[in-house]
Amino acid sequence: MDQNLFTQYLREYTLEALEHGGDNVSAAADYLEKKSRASILSKDRKEKNAALLRAQKVFSSSRERSLYVLLKSLGFDELAKDKL
Repeated sequence: MDQNLFTQYLREYTLEALEHGGDNVSAAADYLEKKSRASILSKDRKEKNAALLRAQKVFSSSRERSLYVLLKSLGFDELAKDKL
């Protein structure tokens, strides 16, 4: 698995979820739970699915935490500072 692609897709899923959730961790977790996995014919399917599963896991387990803590746990330090 290509780690750079995984990180790119994880960031995309995170930003997409926060956009749909209005920076609310719980609403973003609900959005990610409804998101379907990449199809067998899609490009970079392995990385996309792994990134989606990681995002779903972190968001669902962090519903009670702040957005800052969630982003730091995903490794997006610069994004966490922007969202403060």
